[in-house]
Formats: sequence, C-alpha cells, structure tokens
Amino acid sequence: MTELGATLVGMYPGRDNQIDQLLSLLGKPADPSPPCIFIYGPSATGKTSLTQTLFQHYDTTGKHHAYINSIECFNSRLLFERTLNAWMGYQPSAENRFGNYVKCDNLVDFINYTRELLPHGEKHFMVVDQAERLRDRGAMLLTSLMRLSELTGRDVSVVLISNVIWDKFRPRHGGASDPVSVFFPYYEKNQILDILVKDCPPEEPQSFFLTFVDAIYEVFRRNCVDLNELRHLVAMLYPKFVQPVFEKQATRAEFPRLFKLCQPYFTAASDRLYLREISTSEWQKNSTIASVKNNPEDVAMSIYQMADSDNGLDLPHYTKFLLISAYLASYNPARLDVQYFAKGKDPKKSRKKKAVTNGENALGGHNRQQLMGPKLFAIERMLAIFYSIVAEPVKSAVDVQIQIASLVTLRLLTKTSAGDRLDGIRCKCNVSLDTIRTISRSVRFEIDRYLYDFA
Repeated sequence: MTELGATLVGMYPGRDNQIDQLLSLLGKPADPSPPCIFIYGPSATGKTSLTQTLFQHYDTTGKHHAYINSIECFNSRLLFERTLNAWMGYQPSAENRFGNYVKCDNLVDFINYTRELLPHGEKHFMVVDQAERLRDRGAMLLTSLMRLSELTGRDVSVVLISNVIWDKFRPRHGGASDPVSVFFPYYEKNQILDILVKDCPPEEPQSFFLTFVDAIYEVFRRNCVDLNELRHLVAMLYPKFVQPVFEKQATRAEFPRLFKLCQPYFTAASDRLYLREISTSEWQKNSTIASVKNNPEDVAMSIYQMADSDNGLDLPHYTKFLLISAYLASYNPARLDVQYFAKGKDPKKSRKKKAVTNGENALGGHNRQQLMGPKLFAIERMLAIFYSIVAEPVKSAVDVQIQIASLVTLRLLTKTSAGDRLDGIRCKCNVSLDTIRTISRSVRFEIDRYLYDFA
C-alpha cells in the first residue's frame, strides 16, 4: 500500500491527502471497507482519473471492481448488467453475440445475482461516475446501492463520484446512513504548474517551458480555472510561442520579446479558442500560415486576422437585427422604405423603380450614401424596418427598448435628440459597411439586397 501511495503521489501532484484517505478506506484485501464512499469536488480536479488509476493498481485482475459511467448507462438495466459483467470478468464480443453475463432488469434481480455470484470473503467495488444522475433513476435506487453490502450479505462497497455536494445529493426519504466523503478541492497555482510541466515536449528545456506555463496561467487564470482547458491552451499556444526562436527572431533568453510577439495569439486564444468559436484543427491550420516574419495585414486567414476580426460582434439575435435596421434606416432614403420593406408589393412596380434607381445612382456615383455618411432617423422608422425584416414573430419576452438602449450604451447607435425627450427620438448608426455585412452573415440576412447603393 505504501508503494502504491508513492506511485500515485508522483502521478497526481497536490493530491497527497486524498490518496492517503482513499487508501486507508480501501485497506488491504482482507480488511472490511465502508459500504459507501462519496468522492466529490469541482470538475477537472482529478477525481475520476485518480480513482480509475487507484483501482487499476489496487485490483490488478480487474475482477473485483466495476467502473460505471452514468452517462453511458442511462438506465438501471445497463448499470446492473455492466457491473455484473465486470465482476465476472465477462466481455461482450462477437463470439457471444455481444450478450451480457446475465439478464438483469431490476434492482431485485441485481441484489439476487450479487448474492449468488460473489463468493464470501472477497471484497468487490462498484465505482459510479457522474453519480448525481442516479437521483433520476427511481426513488430507491440510490438508497439501495448505498446499502448494497447489507442487502446482499457480501463485502461490496459502492464508490460514488460527483460534482454535487452531498447536501444536494442525499435521498429525500432517507433510508441509509451518510457515506464517507472525500473532497477534491481546486488546484493551487504551484500544483497546476507541477501538472502542466509534465506536458513539456522532450526536446524542449523544462525551465523554459515552465516559464511559459507560468505566463499562460497568469493570463488566463481569471477566466479559466479548469485544468483541462489550461492544458489545451498550453498545447495550442506553445508552438507559436517558440516559433520566433526557430525563425531567428529572438532567443529563449529574451522572454519579454517572445511574449510580445505571441501576444496576438493570446488574444485570439481568449476570444476564439477558449470560447470554442474555432476548433482545434482550424486553429492549427490557420496558425501555421501566420508567422512573425509576415506582415499581419498580408497573411490571408492568419491567426492575426482571427484575433482582430469581429465575427459579427457578441450581440443577441434580435439585437443584431435592430442594428441592421438602424443601418438601413441611416443609409436608405425614407421614401424607398415601401419599395424595400413593404410586404405584398407589386413586382412589376418594384422592378421599374429599381431600374430607375440604378440608372440615377450607379456604383461609384457622387451621390452614394456610403460616401456621405449616416443620416439621422426616427426610432419609429427603425422599428418598422425591424419588424419587416425579422422572419419570425418577435417573442413577447423580448424587450426591444432595452436592446435599443444597449446599442446606445455600446455607442453602436448615437442618440442625437434631447435626453429628456420621450417621443420623436432620432439616432444614427455608427458601424461600418464591413461590420454590418459580417453581422448580417451571422444571422443569414442579405443586406446588400436592401441597401439603396447596391440595389
């Protein structure tokens, strides 16, 4: 047990207390174990990984423990049958037509099979991950599993792993004593660095990689406390961080210069990669094109452009349509609103007006509204355009006035009328044509069909 504890401590830094507690609860094969052990804590704190590794070393044969994921076993039958398969060392395959060791449909059958199949004097464990889902599998399932050793008369311990605390996990009707709890807290900074430095590439200096990991932690620690996310960011950003070294733009000793050269990638990672707006494969594909030797403005589809691109602004769905309506109201003459936005208009009349308009103001003419800038418009006109271009009826829960106020606060709209005026409010739109086209593409709206200059 001492050797196993030392092995696990080396594999999982910062989990010395949890390892000692779990090993003391499991004990030697001949020692009794608690009927139920409850392992809980936030996500990405090593609960599942440590527990799986512990039982793989503790039970080398694999026939004395069963690891069950409640997401995969979405009903009680799968839960029971996979547990019995693991205890009996039975593996469904083509030879046995992917059948189970026994057919177990309900809790009573599971208790009976456990009593019949497990011999006396041997310790068995049932490890259930994502155990909070058991609360929705029936009123008596969780209570019966916690008392499985008592109901079967066998030395069976149930280990529950969950992100939920026991106060929200406890069965309402009672029926079982509280389990022995093992808490996994968040990692501290030195523990996170000890874990991340294990991902250092073999050919890279470990001290240099540790300095980079420390910088990544300081940049993203306010928004990211998940260890898995930090490991993902380190794996994606480190190749770009050391790229200037191989391009002879800087040396490993010039860490501030390397950090400055990699700063656009940090921005892109926080805006795109961490929020999953771009996949890992897309990041790798586009980042290989970008280079510190290249001018960011000349690198097509580079990571620099990904960092600087707006991607339609981070606005709600209806707020984007309001901004599109404001742009149309600012750059279209009011006399043409009926032509562009009235529903059920005469097609022949529309084609005639459209031809005259194109003849009077061809592209590049001196009267183009895009060259003259945005004009003032009334809020009522913007709302009329908004309700015309939105395909589906606006939900009653959507407060359009609050969204207009948000656009004014963000300075995407400029309010030109007096502040104490309640009616006849006039505004103008402050976004560019490229930005409004990007926003329109994000909501699948063809704005060029409704713009006076491009009709």
